[in-house]
Amino acid sequence: MEVRIGIIGAKFAGDFHAQSWSWVPGAKIDAIADIDKKSRENFASVHKVPKIYDDYKKLLKDPEIDLVDICLPNFLHAEVTIAAMKAGKDVICEKPFATTLEDGERVAAVQKETGQKYFYAEDWIFAPALVRAKNLLDEGAIGKILYLKGKEVHNGSHSPFAQKIKFCGGGSLIHLAVHPIGFFHHLLGMPVSVIGKCSGGGELNMVHKKMEGEDWGLGILSYADGTEVTVEGNYITRGGMDDVVELYGTHGRLTVDMTFGNPLNVFSMKGYGYAIEKADFTQGWTKPAVDEHQTLGYKDELRHFKECVTGETEQIRGTYAEDGLNVLKIIDAIYRSNQTGKQIVL
Repeated sequence: MEVRIGIIGAKFAGDFHAQSWSWVPGAKIDAIADIDKKSRENFASVHKVPKIYDDYKKLLKDPEIDLVDICLPNFLHAEVTIAAMKAGKDVICEKPFATTLEDGERVAAVQKETGQKYFYAEDWIFAPALVRAKNLLDEGAIGKILYLKGKEVHNGSHSPFAQKIKFCGGGSLIHLAVHPIGFFHHLLGMPVSVIGKCSGGGELNMVHKKMEGEDWGLGILSYADGTEVTVEGNYITRGGMDDVVELYGTHGRLTVDMTFGNPLNVFSMKGYGYAIEKADFTQGWTKPAVDEHQTLGYKDELRHFKECVTGETEQIRGTYAEDGLNVLKIIDAIYRSNQTGKQIVL
């Protein structure tokens, strides 16, 4: 069964979603919407999309669109998601769920009211190495889980919307640590308490003095069974995006390096076009990504969402609207802990 997709947002996220959709059998990108004429026309040309809209509301009125894929700046996630569900469309939305808890609660309420399918697009849940790691955990390979540790870090966002809290909801925690938080929520559910520590934003940041949100953030999540989890997101790391998960158990441990764990090594004196997201340069020894869209889970994620729409499979834990809201609650608790200097009980 074919699913006709409308993508809203023709820039970075929209582009790699379109590339990933091209690998999903039965998925057809039928429309693109973006307010920028050059971006939407270039997107339509590159990805051979037949319908072009200058306003997302026009796309939502298209009766042939089954599934809306929202690839917009953070502050638009709630507004466009709500409009899409009210228009009778199923929705995929990139992280974060929303930029405020108030908006997140509104999204969750509208999803329940409309009954539309909502897919919280946490790609780490579908990353092949992390899927395999979860299978090993379920098998008991490393015994009872004691401590989990996860990070996504790089040298800073290119987006102008990442500079102000009103547009992005925070800093490196809500942009980057949202991924390990989402993955650990998929594994363990909600923690019972949270402790957070962040750089101060602006002049109090370590590197990015013009960014309102933090450029370094750490959260400690405590679970009812005694499991402890640390999550980190920062914009102070040079050398390209670095995604690592470490899992410690009573009978062993697992380490997953998603961005530098590939078997390809290159030495180049001149450098070359692309190595990995946020890499500063490509001279010398590098480890270029083989297929980032597969390694980070985007292809399997979008295929899963398409199969949920067609009724071929059941939606996986961690991708529902409630899950996206829970992740947002954890991030909010980390921020409140940092502000108050106290543990936050959830």
